[in-house]
Amino acid sequence: MLKLKKNFKISNLTSLKKCNYILIWLISIVLVLLKSSDSLNVMAEENNLEITDINKKIRELTGAANSGDVSSQFLLGKIALESNNPPDYPTAVYWFRIAAESDHLEAQELLGAQLFAGLGVPQDSSAARNWWLKAANRGSIKAQASLGVLFALGHGVEKNFIESYKWLTLAAKKGNKAAKEQRDNSIILQMSAEQIRKAQEKVEEFLEQQKITTDE
Repeated sequence: MLKLKKNFKISNLTSLKKCNYILIWLISIVLVLLKSSDSLNVMAEENNLEITDINKKIRELTGAANSGDVSSQFLLGKIALESNNPPDYPTAVYWFRIAAESDHLEAQELLGAQLFAGLGVPQDSSAARNWWLKAANRGSIKAQASLGVLFALGHGVEKNFIESYKWLTLAAKKGNKAAKEQRDNSIILQMSAEQIRKAQEKVEEFLEQQKITTDE
């Protein structure tokens, strides 16, 4: 388990190896992804439900999910993360995977996070990369930032600063300040001018392809 000294400062890269700093940042992304949004209470408030009604609603969601309703599948995954202490991670993975296979964006983000963290499923950075890649290609800022860090670390993928720069830049362009910081304060310092040029080309290619897809 990673332990930080009390006087640890994220900006102080000279006092901590870059790989540890990057790993800490990725872990923080995963924690944000998995943070409870209290779906049960939201569902109860929106529908003015009592506890008995909530149980009935969950049964209805399960029926709909088993019939292929993607939104219900995702919501059941969220409830599994939030309804127990500790969370029911295996059930969350089960429903997120089904929803992710039907291209549910948030399910792909969260499934990637659970795979990376090894929660409810064997730890698998390579599989996490695959799901984050699907979400990132569809514009997920969280998945783009996660991929940027994953490629910098070389966890489950070959270390690739060009890909890291690309994904962090794409996330930064959508307002993720932490991704920009990570790129400028760590990744770019480990790249040659030629690598930076190639990475910038990849960013432009991605944005152009997204524009073409949107215009179609």
